[in-house]
This record gives sequence, structure tokens and C-alpha cells, in this order.
Amino acid sequence: MKKTALLLLPLAMASCNYLGIPDGDVSGNILGTQPSGTIRMALRGTTLNGGQAPALDQGNLGTFNPQKRVYSISLPATPVDGGYELFAYVDSNGNNTFDSTEKRTSDSQTFAYSKDGTGSKSGENLLNLKAGWTQYKGATVVKSGTPFTGVDLNW
Repeated sequence: MKKTALLLLPLAMASCNYLGIPDGDVSGNILGTQPSGTIRMALRGTTLNGGQAPALDQGNLGTFNPQKRVYSISLPATPVDGGYELFAYVDSNGNNTFDSTEKRTSDSQTFAYSKDGTGSKSGENLLNLKAGWTQYKGATVVKSGTPFTGVDLNW
């Protein structure tokens, strides 16, 4: 029986993504005084003027543990090239989607996705992205490639 359990463990772990358990592409803490209510994570596409670009299923992004105040999310498997903003919010109306009237973390983390990379593909700046996911702050590249750990948000 023990051998069977040990053989099935890797299969179970490999299937986590298929069961809705996040891959942990992005993880971190949510710091500050947590407001009351249901806390959710949102990843939404953004444009240069801050508008929403590609619409994503914000309600099924990842796992947030309100007691430990940590989160882990999976980034979309087939995203559209562009910029994305990650933040936590209080889902006050229970619709699993961030609405502009809902309280959100005071800061957000920003990511860019490029299927083929841009420019020289060196990853040195936003004009020369490596293929895949890149975390950036302002116009500075923080890290290219998943996983992104220690990505903290603040209320």
C-alpha cells in the first residue's frame, strides 16, 4: 500500500494545475491592515493610459490565505501580448470581478507578456523583452521568467 501511495504522489502533484491549484507563478504577501470582506486577487490587462486591455477571469486567479496573508497565483497559459496589473481587492458585491468602486491594495505589481520577445530580446528593458513573462516597476525590468516570488502588495 505504501508503494502505491508513493507512486501516485508524483502523478497527483503533476495534476495540480489541472485541478485548479495554482502553479505558483507569482507569490507573495499582502501587508498592512487588511480590510474586512472577501479578499480576491485580480490580474487585468492594462494599456499605457491605465485602461483595461485583455479581459481575464479575475475570480479564478489563485489562492489567497487570509489568515497567513499570503497568495499564490498561476499566470494565464495563453495570454495576449501586453501589460498586466496584479492586485488584491475586497469583493464587496460578491461578483468575483474587480469593480472600480471596490477597495484595492494601494500598490499593484506589473508584468508584461511577449510571446516572441521584443527588440534584441536581451531583457534589459521594456523595449527588449525576453520571450515570456517579465516583471517590471515603472520602466525598469525587475525579473524575466517565472516564478516571481516575494511579490508583496500593500493595503
